[in-house]
Amino acid sequence: MADDLAYSVGAALNAMSLTVEFKKYVVDNRVLWSTFGKMDSHLYRKKLMKLMEAAKLTQEQKLVVHFLFSVVKKKSRVIDGLAGLSADTQKMSWFEPVKSFISGTIVDYNVSAKTPDKFPGTHVPTTNPGLDMMLWRLSTDPKDRTLDAFFIRTTSVQLHLAPESQAKAKLGYKSYWDDVVKGTKNSVKTEDSKYREDYYNTSAGDTYLLVDDNLKEVKPKNSKVGYTLEEITNWMLEDVSEIKSKSSSS
Repeated sequence: MADDLAYSVGAALNAMSLTVEFKKYVVDNRVLWSTFGKMDSHLYRKKLMKLMEAAKLTQEQKLVVHFLFSVVKKKSRVIDGLAGLSADTQKMSWFEPVKSFISGTIVDYNVSAKTPDKFPGTHVPTTNPGLDMMLWRLSTDPKDRTLDAFFIRTTSVQLHLAPESQAKAKLGYKSYWDDVVKGTKNSVKTEDSKYREDYYNTSAGDTYLLVDDNLKEVKPKNSKVGYTLEEITNWMLEDVSEIKSKSSSS
């Protein structure tokens, strides 16, 4: 009995002290604790941008990295895809720097990206959802740009969506995890092959904007409500055959 009292809740509390200094420190840094030990899309973007800067990638090369991982999120498949591109493509100025960056910095697993110099390929699209959707639009034939195809992309739930759009995005997000990933599992599993409500809620908590082909954010008509299905459809089917790109200098 005496031993139980020595290790009771009261005894544990009496063995500690909440000093004025530490209490003030916690209160003054409440923003820090909201993300302490966690990685959200904004922290991932900061890390990716710093790694790209350290690698001295040009503006064009940075975008190409985003483009490749908008097409496929697995590093080994990106590397294999690069190897299969034409000889003329492999002579382009962006090719070798991009390949080198992906080979040395990008990894498939989150656990492998714990070190400061590594980044998980699956999170490249989530760092800039509007850009990811624009790159999908750019690379996709207009006849294949449907709302179902738009919302099957998991980055769609991170956009600033009106309730009706977010409801459709949730269905697409769930379908991706329950049907697409589950249906394409292999011996090297890179993602949990099932829908998780907590993951969805985290992503749906973002309010990113769509991006146009000049790399400018496009605001919804009603900034309080978010993008309606009609707005998404109009943006999605916009003619992007003629691109007015900015300089690709570093």
